Amino acid sequence: MLQAVEEAGGLAIAFNANEYALPYSTMSLASTMLSDLTEVLEAWHKGRRRAVEKIVEAKEKEGGTGDRGHFHWLSGRKDIDEVVKIHKRIRGVVREEAGKLG
Repeated sequence: MLQAVEEAGGLAIAFNANEYALPYSTMSLASTMLSDLTEVLEAWHKGRRRAVEKIVEAKEKEGGTGDRGHFHWLSGRKDIDEVVKIHKRIRGVVREEAGKLG
């Protein structure tokens, strides 16, 4: 499904994804807070894909902070090894926190 959305020029978002989803995604976010996507979704509403690309690339350059805000523009990218590592780490953090809830 991600690949179909990407090929259609849509916005295929991978959130705390694995190595199977990331190659087919337009962009990704590794974060403990889904709300980190708010600015991206607002940009999509205003300027579609190009507006999102600008924001995501700027955020990627800034880098994430701790367990939040690790954005990556993936469309056309081949080397995603570092992105996979970041997503794996954040998934572990989220699972650990969820485990504390019982």
